[in-house]
Amino acid sequence: MLRRGLFINFLALFLVSAFSTDGLAYICDNVDTSSSEDESRAYIAENPNDPFRYYMVGLSSYCGGNAKGISYIERASDMELVVASYVLGIYYRTDKGSNPDQRMPKVQGNYDAAIFYYERTAENIDSTDNYPYYDVDISGIEGKQYISIRTDLRLSYLYYKGYVRAIQDMIKNDEIYTDTIKVLENMRNSSERCLNRPSLSAWGNRQSEIAHSKQVVCQARRDFANTAISLEAQRIEVAKQCKVLLKECNEHKDIVNQLVQASEEMGSRIRSVPKI
Repeated sequence: MLRRGLFINFLALFLVSAFSTDGLAYICDNVDTSSSEDESRAYIAENPNDPFRYYMVGLSSYCGGNAKGISYIERASDMELVVASYVLGIYYRTDKGSNPDQRMPKVQGNYDAAIFYYERTAENIDSTDNYPYYDVDISGIEGKQYISIRTDLRLSYLYYKGYVRAIQDMIKNDEIYTDTIKVLENMRNSSERCLNRPSLSAWGNRQSEIAHSKQVVCQARRDFANTAISLEAQRIEVAKQCKVLLKECNEHKDIVNQLVQASEEMGSRIRSVPKI
């Protein structure tokens, strides 16, 4: 089991790898999984109020092939350890797997959980004065503001994809989905948070590039959310008045096409800059 004194190098490696690949598989490549169950329990028993211990035991267990390790990471998240919530967001976003290329959970329950843990990450970062890693020196790595940007980017994208999926399901099932405006409002909020995150000198030679990409991407998503909120309000009213199936209602189709155009414009702006 990694003791705190031995944790600094692991932490730096974890932060860089997690932020660059955003997948659990790469994280697990660098985790010590040799501890026995008794050793893990003893490690937690030394200080049961220390969320770091639950997180490390959970990560070691999960990476060692025991899915029950996630329950320890959830306990650390409940104790407001930011990185635990962030890892759980990744975990559920990939449908409880380790595919870093997956951007949207196929299972609705996992989508809801990913949103929950990413939102908790954002909330805890906003409410925590110091980066929650005890006495670890993180001045040479990305740190607090970078994880918050990544979190808000993930959130705005998940909200967007959730909204798209809702529209697709709605047309298929001929339903109205009046809660879609709330999803778009959440997308706008996460985009605005992202815009307000400052750039950091710790980003080194990527500072200006990341700052520019963040500005373009988050602005594009916020602009889409604002446009879509207005169009969605119109769409809902039209949907109530349609006398035929929604997929056959021309006025409804016109509004959906406007939403598609706004989405394509957003995508074009996002693709115009380097990835964060």
